[in-house]
Amino acid sequence: MYRHVVMWKLKEETSELQRVELAKQVKARLEALPGIISEISDYEVAINIGDYGASFFDISLIASYPNEAAFKRYCAYPEHDAVVAYIQSVTVAEEIVDYIV
Repeated sequence: MYRHVVMWKLKEETSELQRVELAKQVKARLEALPGIISEISDYEVAINIGDYGASFFDISLIASYPNEAAFKRYCAYPEHDAVVAYIQSVTVAEEIVDYIV
């Protein structure tokens, strides 16, 4: 099993209300992908509810794929690219960890 973990930090210049709406938009766009991309085995998207000061991340994704080849196919879908482009437009930081389970 190939696991892909990503965390994003939303842009700072947005108001708190805007941050909540942006987080919901990112979550909704990510959650649409399993219905389109069959390579996904398991997929969990969450909005951070903790309050850890300025260094916390707002949204996380934990996704599983049968193997690395399936993950690479997932990354090649145009729908994936569209979601990535949107996320890049509303975030300032991203951390990624991939590993084999």
